[in-house]
Amino acid sequence: MSFAFVSGEAGRLSIGHARAFGPMLALALALPGCETTEHRSGFELPQASATSAAKTSPVLARDSWEFGSSTGEALTTKSFRIYTTANSGLNARLPAFLEASLIHNRTALGDLPAPVDRMETFVLANRSEWLRCVQMIWAEKAEPYLTIQRGAVTAGGKSVLYDIGPRDTLVLAAHEGWHQFAQSTFKEQLPTWLDEAIAVYMEGFRSEAGTDRFIFLPWANTERFDRLREAHAAGALMSLREVMSSSPTRQISASGNGGDALTWYAQSWALIHWLNEGGTAAMHAGLRQVVSDASEGVILKRVEDKLGPKAAVFVRQKRPGPEIWQTYFGSDTDAANDSYQQFIARVVQTGSRDRIIAGRSPLE
Repeated sequence: MSFAFVSGEAGRLSIGHARAFGPMLALALALPGCETTEHRSGFELPQASATSAAKTSPVLARDSWEFGSSTGEALTTKSFRIYTTANSGLNARLPAFLEASLIHNRTALGDLPAPVDRMETFVLANRSEWLRCVQMIWAEKAEPYLTIQRGAVTAGGKSVLYDIGPRDTLVLAAHEGWHQFAQSTFKEQLPTWLDEAIAVYMEGFRSEAGTDRFIFLPWANTERFDRLREAHAAGALMSLREVMSSSPTRQISASGNGGDALTWYAQSWALIHWLNEGGTAAMHAGLRQVVSDASEGVILKRVEDKLGPKAAVFVRQKRPGPEIWQTYFGSDTDAANDSYQQFIARVVQTGSRDRIIAGRSPLE
């Protein structure tokens, strides 16, 4: 189960107040046995009609959707069923964006299978509608999310978010889209640190002016880059072991304002880039292998084969630890930390931001 929201004034996370277009922060909660409920009375979803959109549009069918006193739309695409009361401008972009994001999710770190069924995405016009929608879908399990001011919830392959601005909403949809895809298709879930790191990696994109064409560029993420650079300059970076053994909720609890959680996410973003192109060939291969193994449901078997049954038990119980790292990346986290920190120093060097804005690797 995952939920996300953005930071508050001056880069601080604030549950009570958040500025528009702030850095995106996504948090993950592991709630054992938590499953989505069936849609409840008063929240009936219409059947797809035979209405077809233009051939160039990803929308295969368009229905009206009543949500309380609001009239919205239910949009059917190849891979999604989108229920929305958001403004028409955002709705016009969502279908193409979500389909493009899914292609990116399936291809960026290997060749992954498509979801068997359409995934449900709810995009509400405001937080009030979002609260009602979250409560209707998750009922008594919704309580942890009701204090979120600007954000999303993803569980059981369903995502519920609301309009927080033209670009921020799409960034949030891309982040949650990874969780939605993984929950819908993977036979085993990745550990929190890796799942969230990949979700951040999937956020970066550019769109061509006047078109619905989206280009996903993982380096194109100035919010994460700026936070990474600030933490590096302040000497506030976490070690690799700290990044892997923590989570956003732990960071917020420890710091009280979410600042460390923003750093954790920035370092998680850097972590995937490091594994993907800044580390060794074995790390590059290991990243793709662990994602593929999660999809096929063989992570526990691979851990047990390499480290023994006790290590597999630890992974099954989702305890923080080095088992996944040792299995797929082959070195102790402390031994690898110097390389990770050196990679971050290279990423944030003078002149790198222009490359980030362009969606290019700062290592070029």
